[in-house]
Amino acid sequence: MDNNTKIDSMDAPFGLHMGKTIKQFIEKETNFTKTLVAMKLGLTRTCFSSRLSSPHYGNIHDLIKISILLEKDFISSALALVRNQGVASTKMFSERELNEVQTKLALTEKKLFEKDRELTLTHELLEKYRLVAGA
Repeated sequence: MDNNTKIDSMDAPFGLHMGKTIKQFIEKETNFTKTLVAMKLGLTRTCFSSRLSSPHYGNIHDLIKISILLEKDFISSALALVRNQGVASTKMFSERELNEVQTKLALTEKKLFEKDRELTLTHELLEKYRLVAGA
């Protein structure tokens, strides 16, 4: 990291650098250029670049505007990072989604147990046939 992009931990609590996050999203997840995004937001390229280099990006209204323009919720992910004391979660699940996954897991475990039992019985039968055929 060069001196121009060095982040003071007081400026970016929890390692949350909104400008960098938005910049990376634009570069990796969209077909937009930063110049086009700046134009759509009614900003100059210089002003937009300044926001992207800031850990705070701008104010809450700026975050809402960029979230709407890029169809990406930057605010919720930032809140989740703060809520988790700086530990980034790769995916957030609702309680309903968690319950659905747990139910599917329980059904899969049950099916696996049944298949294991069937396989064990099949092996036992094959062993009996070998013994009978060999006698």
